Amino acid sequence: MKTKLRKTYNILIRFTVVIFTVAFLYDQLFYRKDISSVFQTFSDISLGFSLNILLIITLILLPLNILLESIKWKYLIDKLETISLFNSIKGVLAGISVSMIMPNRVGDYLGRVFILKKADRLQAVLSTILGSLAQLLTTLNFGLIALIFYYPEYINIYDGLDIWLYIGFILMVIIVIFVMIFAYLNFSFFSIVIKQISGKYYTKIEKYSQVFSWYNQKELLNVLALSIIRYVVFSLQFYLLLRFFGINTNYFTSLMLIAVIYILMTIIPTIALTEIGVRGSVSLFVFQHHFEKLGLWNSEIAIGVVSASSILWLINLIFPAIVGTIFVFSLRFFRKRNDN
Repeated sequence: MKTKLRKTYNILIRFTVVIFTVAFLYDQLFYRKDISSVFQTFSDISLGFSLNILLIITLILLPLNILLESIKWKYLIDKLETISLFNSIKGVLAGISVSMIMPNRVGDYLGRVFILKKADRLQAVLSTILGSLAQLLTTLNFGLIALIFYYPEYINIYDGLDIWLYIGFILMVIIVIFVMIFAYLNFSFFSIVIKQISGKYYTKIEKYSQVFSWYNQKELLNVLALSIIRYVVFSLQFYLLLRFFGINTNYFTSLMLIAVIYILMTIIPTIALTEIGVRGSVSLFVFQHHFEKLGLWNSEIAIGVVSASSILWLINLIFPAIVGTIFVFSLRFFRKRNDN
């Protein structure tokens, strides 16, 4: 592809992505009733010192969240191409921006890998997916553990049959968690499986299959540790926002309910822009069931839960997406052949 034509295509795609992202963000923030009602609730709160502290800490945790994800991605992608932490941050933010207009945040992978200068992009996507798998594994494990505590709210575990069902459920959760962690830490085995099932076609996909064998168990554990820390950070943000909006449950109960919300969100396919409605609905369902069992459910708690969920979405997705549109202009969708 000629240099001039390549540059033209790059510019056109960059502007297209930015225009679509900005248009969706503008529609969501200024025309949808979901977020406007949250802003109204927010403005009705009389901010005292303690509430201000909660909000400030929540905001401070955002750059920490982005930093942890950037460190994780750099750690993975350095196997292909050495990049600076700043470029990793640019890639993560650009990925969030691109993901806003694509289902299940597929754009997150594309936004990141197009920041790279020389690395094979499909290999980079596979490495990025490995990081996402670690985050998914973390969400599923915490969610399954939370369900052990949430499950008794649906049944009387002191009843004869129900207690055995509950014990069976606990054993199932332990087995599932063990299998998932074992599979993750032995991810290199997939390279062998792919080689066996692909037969004579293996030579065509060998360089992509080998990506799964680049990372040893120690490195995979490091990636998982970063994912767990990230999970703790955005769970803490959710808890702080719940307190900000007057939901005064204890820390353990809040984390249990938050973990159930996250595992449900994980299995519901969404486009990132529509997540505010899904997040609010799922959060409402989980908290409503818990508070109704206590006889404490009311409209104020409902508004507080939806508001906390929506503001978290605004802080952790919309703010980074807005900043990420700046870095979309750094993406190189087309490169010279000798750069690949």
